[in-house]
Amino acid sequence: MPEVFRATPLDAAPRLAAALGLGALWVKREDLAGTAFGGNKLRQISLILAEARKAGADTVITTAASQSNFCRALSGAAARAGLACHLLLRRAGGTAMQGNLLLDHVFGAAIHWTDVTDPWDPAIDAELDAIAQAVRREGGRPYLVRLPGRTAALAASAWAHGAAELAADLAAVDARPDAVVVACGSALTACGLALGLPRAGVTASVLGVSVQQPVTRLGPWCDDVIARTAMLLGWTDASHRLVLTDDQIAPGYGRASEASRPAVLLAGRTEGLVLDPVYTGKALAGLAAAVGGLIPRAGSAVLIHSGGAPGLFLHADDMELR
Repeated sequence: MPEVFRATPLDAAPRLAAALGLGALWVKREDLAGTAFGGNKLRQISLILAEARKAGADTVITTAASQSNFCRALSGAAARAGLACHLLLRRAGGTAMQGNLLLDHVFGAAIHWTDVTDPWDPAIDAELDAIAQAVRREGGRPYLVRLPGRTAALAASAWAHGAAELAADLAAVDARPDAVVVACGSALTACGLALGLPRAGVTASVLGVSVQQPVTRLGPWCDDVIARTAMLLGWTDASHRLVLTDDQIAPGYGRASEASRPAVLLAGRTEGLVLDPVYTGKALAGLAAAVGGLIPRAGSAVLIHSGGAPGLFLHADDMELR
């Protein structure tokens, strides 16, 4: 199967660090990870597609919001691997043919719509099963990718292993960050990093900045995913230093915030980084809010740039450029 992701650089961001009151900041450039505009999801997708191939599948099926970075990356990676892709997208996120949804079409994905708004709702499983049954009736061999469900541990394991790459990056620049910060939707990247970094000798806390779910819901989910991932990998120690915050969600999932808009501009104007205001912009806003708390003033941090640049172009009217 063709490779869909590559190792990514760890870039120093001294001007952004100074603006945040940090002594040092590094950015793990998952936006440069490879296929379909890159992103942190490609590490997960490489394992998912390998499992799909092993199962004899010729079609992958998943669900998320209509502007999902994961769906865009999966549809592009599936095209590269020669697999069909079906996406069940939440209509509430908008149906305009732009951003990630436009790219889903460019990559040849078949789009299905749902009016269910909660990704954990059991009704979603029924709709996915109906799509899979239709694929089978047409002679296809479907593989269901359910990130909030049974695929979670496999996806998180990709970042449990990816933690070793980040640890090597940090060792190369003699960096000992206080925290590694990442945006959390399903939180699988955060879970994998939190599990893998201690094994790789990195003592930093992982700060997961939720962009969707309250911590009261996300916290127990992460504990379960970390335990299942450790079991999948055969790791007896599932200890971790994952810290979650939901103070950046408002005004809601998929919507820019009063803190994320200036964060996007700050990253662009200090380092030439392209963030988006609903995922990576909120992660940077969460990092900024943690300075003086979890991250000491003049301390250091790593920001996982999880990609998502196509999402920026959906929010031109929100950016208040000046």
